[in-house]
Amino acid sequence: MRRGASHRQVLRSGGEHDLPGVGLQRKTDFVFGCQTKETGLFVTQLADGIMGMSAHPSTLPRAMYDQGKLEHNMFSMCFRRELHVSKQGIVAGMLTLGGIDSRKDFAPMVYARNVAKSGWFTVFVKNVFIRDKGGQSAKADGPHQTAERIHVDLYAMNSGKGVIMDSGTTDTYLHESIAEPFERVWQRVTGRTYSNAPVKMNEKDLLLLPTVLVQMAAYDDTPPPEKDMGKYPGLAGHVSPQSPQDVLLAIPATHYMEYSPSKGTYTPRIYFTETAGGVIGANAMQGHNVLFDWENQRVGFAESSCEYAEEAMTVTEDGVMSVDCRLGAPSLSVSCSESADLSRCDENQQGGAVDTTPLNGLEIWTRVVQSPGTPHGKTCEEVSQDQNVENGGGDMEVNCDGKGVCREVRQCTISCANAIAHGVDSGAKDNGLSPIGSCGVETWSACGYTCSQTKINSVLMSDGKCHEEKSTEATRPCHVQACGRSDPCRVPFVVHAIMKIHGAVASRWDQHSEEIFTEAFAGTMNERRRGMRLLFHPGDVVVLNASPWRASDDTVFGTTSLEGEDEELGMQLVVETSLFNPNAELPPVKGSGNNNNMPLATCHERDLQPLTNKASDIHKKLAQQNFIDLMMERMKKNKALGEKQNSPFYYTFEDRSLAKKSQVVTSWTIKTDIGIGSSKIDFNYLSTGDLTMDILLIISLGGFIGYLCWSLRLVAWWKGELDLGPHHTQRRGKHRKLRSSTNGNYSEGDDDTVNALADDDDTIYSVRTAASGMSEMSTISERGESQVSIGSLSAYLAKVSGK
Repeated sequence: MRRGASHRQVLRSGGEHDLPGVGLQRKTDFVFGCQTKETGLFVTQLADGIMGMSAHPSTLPRAMYDQGKLEHNMFSMCFRRELHVSKQGIVAGMLTLGGIDSRKDFAPMVYARNVAKSGWFTVFVKNVFIRDKGGQSAKADGPHQTAERIHVDLYAMNSGKGVIMDSGTTDTYLHESIAEPFERVWQRVTGRTYSNAPVKMNEKDLLLLPTVLVQMAAYDDTPPPEKDMGKYPGLAGHVSPQSPQDVLLAIPATHYMEYSPSKGTYTPRIYFTETAGGVIGANAMQGHNVLFDWENQRVGFAESSCEYAEEAMTVTEDGVMSVDCRLGAPSLSVSCSESADLSRCDENQQGGAVDTTPLNGLEIWTRVVQSPGTPHGKTCEEVSQDQNVENGGGDMEVNCDGKGVCREVRQCTISCANAIAHGVDSGAKDNGLSPIGSCGVETWSACGYTCSQTKINSVLMSDGKCHEEKSTEATRPCHVQACGRSDPCRVPFVVHAIMKIHGAVASRWDQHSEEIFTEAFAGTMNERRRGMRLLFHPGDVVVLNASPWRASDDTVFGTTSLEGEDEELGMQLVVETSLFNPNAELPPVKGSGNNNNMPLATCHERDLQPLTNKASDIHKKLAQQNFIDLMMERMKKNKALGEKQNSPFYYTFEDRSLAKKSQVVTSWTIKTDIGIGSSKIDFNYLSTGDLTMDILLIISLGGFIGYLCWSLRLVAWWKGELDLGPHHTQRRGKHRKLRSSTNGNYSEGDDDTVNALADDDDTIYSVRTAASGMSEMSTISERGESQVSIGSLSAYLAKVSGK
């Protein structure tokens, strides 16, 4: 019970790990409930309040979206697989507002349809299974595990409010109609009765208890190619072959059995008590990154470790949070002596006097952009000017070129004597300066909005300043960060890969290591390819996460369970590769050179086919057994590596057997259209010839198919096999209720629940437009063709006419 009143306050989202000023930029007017009395569980449980996260306008995500603090009307929650809690709290996972952070995910996200038009996020449950011998993933550990289907009355299960996804409910509650068939199968599988009474058992016995699998209707009715199904443990193809595109949520015993440290008992927390609908609670969401996407009417699930780390708070490039540009240390490019007018100096002073005539000049300092920031953050020019004021500098002009470099121009004064002593060229050997050290390892700048990045080498000179070595400046193409997946026409697809490298040390990972890795990764991938046949460039690769790989990562008990599980085996890398569309039409740049918030490019569907072929080639290359071994050998030969013993891969270099047993765990392709309207398919981009040919092709195909069908109909009638009599004419009703037998064997059409609609069927199976948004799926067929394209000509017409 709660008692209190509501108050409107200003909320600043952020915390101790947030970046300076970010909380101020995310101020939100929000109505709080101020409690004056608490009873019951609010007194004894860990949580002493509730924060609503539904689609209601009064909830925090919706309020932040409505007030322009979030770019997308979505959020994600990732709950760790913790068995123990304390009143002091635990690091339980991550909450991401406005998007999703997939760096801790084990597999690509799969999407169930949100069937509700308002209120709670609601899924349509089609089946429930019990799988023997446990397992943490929706994918079985091996052929020794079998899943038995529970008889489900679809109408009862999804009646009333439906089956809601509610993280505010600790446990899971399903419809009372499946209690008896569930208990019958449970008894057959375990040899014991199912009840919600506490029981004593050890951890190994807990792992052998059955895993409950919940099948939910898919958001997209098109499954990935059969050869790629193994990359999607969250799809239902292996238990429901007729609906392979459906989502399968695994609830292992380590999630539904609640442990009591004081009593040493486990209590089952799946209840069958609901008279209408059901609730999939927080215990079912554990070990999953769950995306609540009201913008696209879907709920996403990805199996994940959900491990919180400080780097997980780093703001991503998708504009979810407001982050300022970050600049590196300045290097002197043009000195005051170079720009001063030495003609005013008298080099023949009488009596050896020093010419102290003051000369006005300009100093040009170069700074590398380390991070471009997000659209609502401070631009690189603004950051540079603010830092100049803080340091007590005078007037200064700043120009950032969009290639990852900013030039600061400052006024300066120098005497004739000093100008002559330093020489006209600050980099010349006879300018009175000598190198005394390095300014640190030089790395590539962030990827600018021009899809270029720059590397500048600086040398510490005897005047105590870092001087740029202009002859070593380099520029290369890139398609990440400011020129990345946030513009779906420029980067329609990205490929994710998870690698586990034996012997690598994650604590040694830094930006220099990442650059050595990305060059070797691209080089190995492009081996024997030249020019236009290159799959991608090093600037198209970014490492999303580099973390220790421990033996305990594949278990749920962490460091306190089985002996040896805390052993660090190596390093796990999550690698993202952008596939750039060279045919994207870029809009003209307006204003100054900053452009944190660039307008989106336009493109055509036909641009995508070559990119799907590239994605297919990347997956094939990653599947080679010796890919990591070849990459390590290439990395060792890189002259920029430096001292090998400082590399995170030193031990892998020294013992090649470690490289040979390292592996690419999985890889998948992500379609980057984040939200309706984020990408812009320009119908006007079609030329008259294109449009005419497309329409003629459609008409021709339509005529041919119509002729073929009519011909077959006539043949059947001629042979007497088609009876068109009125007594054979039967129109089926709009809806057909499915029935299944209690033994789990379904009759024809039972598993294809396209026809199994509730009374307001349009909430479940409404027509979906082409602008689906943020589709994360492998789209490569046997020929490398996209199975889910941006849309057909008719979809374009519908989309354009709706604008």
